[in-house]
Amino acid sequence: MQFDVVVIGASTAGLHAAQKLVKAGKKVAIFDRQQKIRPARRTLIVTPELRRTLPEFPEDMILHRTGTMRLSSASVTREVQLNDPDLIVDRAQITQWLLSKACEAGAEVFLGPRFVSFGSNVDRSNGNKSFVPIHFHNRGSCTVFATEAVIGADGINSSVARAAGMVLPSSVPIVQAEVALPLGWDPNVTQVWFDSEETRFFYWLIPESSEKGVAGLVGDDGTQTRELLADFLNRQNLKPNSYQGAKVAMHHPGFQPWGNVENLPLYLVGDAAGHVKITTVGGSVTGFQGANAVVRSILNGNSYKTEFRFTKRELDLHWFIRWMLDRLDNRGYDLLVSAVSSDVKDFLACHNRDSMASVTWRLPFIEPQLIRVALQCLRGIAKSYSYTRSLGRFGTTP
Repeated sequence: MQFDVVVIGASTAGLHAAQKLVKAGKKVAIFDRQQKIRPARRTLIVTPELRRTLPEFPEDMILHRTGTMRLSSASVTREVQLNDPDLIVDRAQITQWLLSKACEAGAEVFLGPRFVSFGSNVDRSNGNKSFVPIHFHNRGSCTVFATEAVIGADGINSSVARAAGMVLPSSVPIVQAEVALPLGWDPNVTQVWFDSEETRFFYWLIPESSEKGVAGLVGDDGTQTRELLADFLNRQNLKPNSYQGAKVAMHHPGFQPWGNVENLPLYLVGDAAGHVKITTVGGSVTGFQGANAVVRSILNGNSYKTEFRFTKRELDLHWFIRWMLDRLDNRGYDLLVSAVSSDVKDFLACHNRDSMASVTWRLPFIEPQLIRVALQCLRGIAKSYSYTRSLGRFGTTP
């Protein structure tokens, strides 16, 4: 079998790229090792950029909207009223929808074959075009040929990246519990709690309806993260009905999610590419933007580096902010949250988490106290030395 583009992995970013390429006239195949695409349910909070990145996103797939972001440190709480509310969605529903859209567009989907390796470039057309063999296994060996590009969309432990000798992004665990909202909780409010003594990230409670929501956190160790969540639920008097979990890739400015298989371009997208804002460990919008950059690179003949540059600026900014935040203790977080003045609230109301790179420089001029926060971050360098050292090894080699 021969295809213009072969997508390995039926992730949301891979499915989105496949659909757009087919619509542009490319012959595309999607291969996934699962016999059936049945992703686990995971509640996500995303910015309105999702609708701008995916204009066809159905209204009925938006579970809920929250227009207030409440930020809490040990001693301070501030609320930001968003001009354009955040969207609450289910990752499993998005995956199924994108799979159906890719199939409707004409992409060929093969479920069950497990990617094994790439073969050597061969000439099967009298010198006019080269073909790269891609070997799969599914109750026997099979080989397909890609003529224009390969897209690796097979997650944080990407076999495609390993086969190509590419660096893999590091990852962190996310655990969240489905809970009933506390009595009297405003379902328009999403709240995050900062406690650097327990996690360098934060806890959250995200409503997904007027009655229920998800409470969770990001950690560095899966077992410890689950224990921290249990303690948090107890403190908040929240009873878990079920749990959701995942490992999420971490972006690093030095990570290069593209390469070559023989002379054929190879692109990584989604978690395989580390397309994740590591301030919030959110990668839905940036994953789709990365997929769009891959599509433009293939269709326009431009380099992926060029097409991806604006999204990379966003991801790099979030990496730098995370690097700074990891140096804050609880007193520093008190200082940070107290710096969310009325002017900062107005700024955050207008600029969402996926559109900050071109405007963040304004913040110290809007609220000079943020300069004190930056100095506090730098004074915390000794505390976070081990993490800084690990970031220097931003990924793992195959």
